[in-house]
Amino acid sequence: LTLRMSGSITPMTVITSILAFSLAAQACTNLLVSRGASDNNATQLAYNADSGSLFGSIGYYPAKEHADGAMREVWDWDSSKFLGKIPEAKRTYGVVGNVNEHGLIIGETTFGGLPQLGTEGTGAIMDYGSLIWIALQRSKTAREAIMLIDKLCTEYGYASEGESFSLADSEEVWLMELIGKGNYSRGAVWVARKIPEGYVGGTANQARIRTFPLNDPENCLYAKDVVSFAKSIGLYPEQGKDEDFSFSDTYDPVSFTGARLAEARMWTLFNKLSNGGMAEYLDYAQGFNLTNRMPLFVKPSSPLSLNDTMELMRSHGEETWFDPRGVARSDVGAGPGHSPYRWRPLTWSQGSKSYVNERTVGTQQTAWSFVASSRAWMPAPLRAIMWFAPDDSSTGVRIPVFGGSTLLPKSFADRVGQEPGAAVSYGVEADAGRMSLDSAFWIYNLVANMAYGDRYAEVYPVIHEKVIKFQQILMEKASEVERKAAELYKEEPGAAVKLLSEFVAETGDSVTREWREFWMYLFARFRDGFTVEAPELPQCKGDQKKACTSRSIPNVKQTGYQADWYARVVSDGDNEKHYGIPTKYDSNKIKAIEKL
Repeated sequence: LTLRMSGSITPMTVITSILAFSLAAQACTNLLVSRGASDNNATQLAYNADSGSLFGSIGYYPAKEHADGAMREVWDWDSSKFLGKIPEAKRTYGVVGNVNEHGLIIGETTFGGLPQLGTEGTGAIMDYGSLIWIALQRSKTAREAIMLIDKLCTEYGYASEGESFSLADSEEVWLMELIGKGNYSRGAVWVARKIPEGYVGGTANQARIRTFPLNDPENCLYAKDVVSFAKSIGLYPEQGKDEDFSFSDTYDPVSFTGARLAEARMWTLFNKLSNGGMAEYLDYAQGFNLTNRMPLFVKPSSPLSLNDTMELMRSHGEETWFDPRGVARSDVGAGPGHSPYRWRPLTWSQGSKSYVNERTVGTQQTAWSFVASSRAWMPAPLRAIMWFAPDDSSTGVRIPVFGGSTLLPKSFADRVGQEPGAAVSYGVEADAGRMSLDSAFWIYNLVANMAYGDRYAEVYPVIHEKVIKFQQILMEKASEVERKAAELYKEEPGAAVKLLSEFVAETGDSVTREWREFWMYLFARFRDGFTVEAPELPQCKGDQKKACTSRSIPNVKQTGYQADWYARVVSDGDNEKHYGIPTKYDSNKIKAIEKL
């Protein structure tokens, strides 16, 4: 069920739209930064790939020349099922993760859209994941990729739900929204808008493009039948004007959950970018006024550095109406540690009523994330740099991966590949259900899980501080290596690619080892509900007998809970009577019982 709504909505409408919400609209957040909105005149694309079942790893397609008649297998990204084969291109470009050797970057979010336009059983073979990686293998620019995606869908059919593609090269950044035609016909309808210079765009599981210019190919591209197809199947009035046609309102009408669980993420990001400039759209993001749609783009109050964008992608709606930490307003779901995290599902029921948890940008079920940049002044293999991290974008340090890299860190590489063509034979043996302490994905998960639950308020600041400091070190190292590689490229391109590739591989594996040590530090410091700090006295050495201890005795502090949580415990049920101490207690006995 997809609902069209106008004006304010009733509580019953809220409940209905919650229950109707598509599971597909619970994943992925993208931020798109034009050159003019960045601090160094480079484009940026940020992507949180949110799925609890995906393995956060990096795949690799080497550049190749293919024989006449060669075929390319197509495997569905979500289900990993074989869909079919298509003719291979004569030449394909090198692709590492979501960037290629020419500086092209592609990400996505799924918006689902109208169920009658679903593609199951249509015989289509081009799923959205395959479109991303085939486009990266065959395109040098975002415009080329957009037109190739259209061509592939037309020839082989589109095999996924409604999808938003984010595309960036060194000059332009585009948002493309696309949906299949169901059983009506083969192919897809779509619209693509270029992010204006000096502006930032974004997408998070809700189609956002509404009306669009029909005669401005420099800034807007679209399927020739995007309006006529809607008219032919009764989604848009036959007499309706093409210039009044709204892609989002027609193919993915916004509902309460589309606003609250998807657009609210864009609101929190745009609001921070504009220094509170989204206040007038708060009721829309809350899901209470679905006609008060947010703008497609926002002009940031100041240019964005890569670090700025990384911090945005770590956010949880802090200090906004959507802040789930139970700080500005009481929220039992935050627990005693004021955690912004909530276990899935996003919607739940109690009695006859249904409720929703806030869906934040930084979230525990992220498989991987990246913040990538494409720099026009760099040689092609160095043009794109993808700062990549597995798992939760809030808790992981990102490693540098250049678009022209030919080697990957073993700990980040995928031995099987998100599809077989991207498999890396020397990757660590691990997957989303099989753990390895040599796998970056699993090490990053171990660190992230230390911050979840009751200890968030104590643990997360420690992780965040480590991430910020370590990230700066990695950025400085990457800057130095790319400077050397760019200079070397002028005389010896092959040697330059070898230099940056070895740096990527060595740095990634070094980070995994460092992050494993960090996890052990966190575990030792915050074990068993305590906070364990360095011993007050050092361990004795040699014949030392004074001002030392024979064995290390750490300073173990009881954490307990904050006063507001104790008050809540006392007020719950008959706890005041059940746990109350009737007389003055023996403090010496307590000390003996609580011996540290």
